[in-house]
Amino acid sequence: MPAHEIRLMKNSANMHMTMAAKIQTLPWLPLLLCSAMPAPVSAETLGEAMAIAYQHNPGVEASRASTRAAEERMRQAKAQFGPTLTADASYRYAWRRVTQSNVTVLRQDGFTPQLSLSLDQPLFTFGRLSAQRNIAQAGYGASVADMHSSEQDLMANVVIAYAAVLRDEKLVGIARENLSQLTETLDQINARYTARYATETDLQQTRNRIFSGQAQLELAQGNLQASRNTYRNILGHYPDGLLPLPQLPPLPRSIEEAQAMGAASSPVLASARFDLAAAQGRIAQARGNARPYVGVQGSVARSSLTIENDNTRELSAQVQVGLTVPLYSGGLLSARIREAKQLADAATQQLEQTSRGVRENIASYWDQLSAARRALPAYTRAVTAAQSALDGAQQQQLAGQVTSLDVLDTARDLLTSRQARAQAEAQLYVQHALLLGAMGQLRADSFAPGTPPFDPNAYNSVPFAGLPTGPLVEIIDSVAVDDNFKASAVQVENDAEPDHVMAPEPEGQ
Repeated sequence: MPAHEIRLMKNSANMHMTMAAKIQTLPWLPLLLCSAMPAPVSAETLGEAMAIAYQHNPGVEASRASTRAAEERMRQAKAQFGPTLTADASYRYAWRRVTQSNVTVLRQDGFTPQLSLSLDQPLFTFGRLSAQRNIAQAGYGASVADMHSSEQDLMANVVIAYAAVLRDEKLVGIARENLSQLTETLDQINARYTARYATETDLQQTRNRIFSGQAQLELAQGNLQASRNTYRNILGHYPDGLLPLPQLPPLPRSIEEAQAMGAASSPVLASARFDLAAAQGRIAQARGNARPYVGVQGSVARSSLTIENDNTRELSAQVQVGLTVPLYSGGLLSARIREAKQLADAATQQLEQTSRGVRENIASYWDQLSAARRALPAYTRAVTAAQSALDGAQQQQLAGQVTSLDVLDTARDLLTSRQARAQAEAQLYVQHALLLGAMGQLRADSFAPGTPPFDPNAYNSVPFAGLPTGPLVEIIDSVAVDDNFKASAVQVENDAEPDHVMAPEPEGQ
């Protein structure tokens, strides 16, 4: 071989070795290939995360405050049965001049006090005030149900965020291992190229996979940071070494049992029932507004008889029982009654639709969880097969039976299978948690025993609303409540649940 061709081959080999060395010494490579840091001592469990979110998340705290506000509205409604006592006081300056035939015959001015006290007590409103009380009570019940729904959503979001961080940490580790393996492959290809067993195409293909692996690692790290941001949004701090996911509470044996638990415990369904009760209360309120009102009014007043001083004054008192009867409103009151009936009819239909939504969620999560349980073992077998194929391809490459491209393709198959399995493991856990949430069974104390549940009845509002006469008036007025209406026919969904078989839980999960 001519000497200049030998020099050319050596220079080409040196160039490729130098390029490989540059790739290995790029500033990002130590960061990308570093192994996962060990978990810090202050690692956090899912139960601890749930307890923190349950006790301090601003969103759920806002729903609790709304529940306390709803309780105050209930107190306001009960207070209307009692008396209203109003006091007025003033200190007035007055000036007066009387002129007759251009002659001033009277001059008066001075300061005088005026005092008055008035009382208004409803006696019988034909169910108007009782209907307002019923509306407020239904609103309070709906607020409590909405609060529980907010807590359930929060617990589900904690599980999703926690599992997402662990999943993305695993995906980052997989991407790092893939890049490390590709770098080792580049070293091997470069050595083979030097020995004239590999071609320029083999080197470029390997470099292509390395840069693709770098991009995948960057994206995986970005996804991990996004999941960490979501975690901080929910819990108020970034995750710091999360421990593995714990065992979830068991599921019912059949979907029928799951649907029964959802019908009894779903806060969304409970809220819809209270919305219907409130709509019926508005019918009674509209009817009460079209009926008479009986009340007693009393007043006591002290006033001066002159504007000059308070030496001559008057003290007066009066009590009256009044009856107010709406006679004609141009159809306004009757239209409000019809409107209330239609709104109650809408609430009846919405209750059935909400019930269908709860059943759909339970059935969907049930089927998705069953599919995830069946899919995970397949993903595990795919990883095992891909790893065996890669090991075999590497051995065959040494024997010259396969090309470097075949090895790279097999390594990519392994990467894809490992990523799919990591995502399937997280999805399996999340689907289980979402099914519990749809059934109304996703509670913080299930993961963190000892977490004190929020008790809306512990709120200390004013206990004497409407006293002293309110309780008696309330009993009398409740007799006249009329919230009856004829709802439209509701098409009840067929609740049969065929072909919903839950797959067994995968081993090791």
